[in-house]
Amino acid sequence: MCRDRFIEILRFIRFDKKSQRSERLQTDKFALISETWNRFISNSQACYKLHQNITVDEQLFPTKARCRFTLYMANKPHKFGIKFWLAVDVQSKYILNAFPYMGKDETRC
Repeated sequence: MCRDRFIEILRFIRFDKKSQRSERLQTDKFALISETWNRFISNSQACYKLHQNITVDEQLFPTKARCRFTLYMANKPHKFGIKFWLAVDVQSKYILNAFPYMGKDETRC
């Protein structure tokens, strides 16, 4: 796909309802894409029969985007990014479940 076509499509794509955005962001930092993300995870779980072993690990996806949950991790090759917790099938490296780390939970002591 050429760059101009991608930019044209990007102008019209929206993952959330703008009228409800502010109230949803108060309870969910990932609200802008959480509905799409949850559909992706449910489809990945429904379409795959997992093997005997799975592993849980963190991964920092590098980004230069400015958002509330971008992290700085000095020990990673890419210092800034969004941290995800992943449950992955060991044999095929298929993502079974994943959720973003949104920072420290203020409700917990």
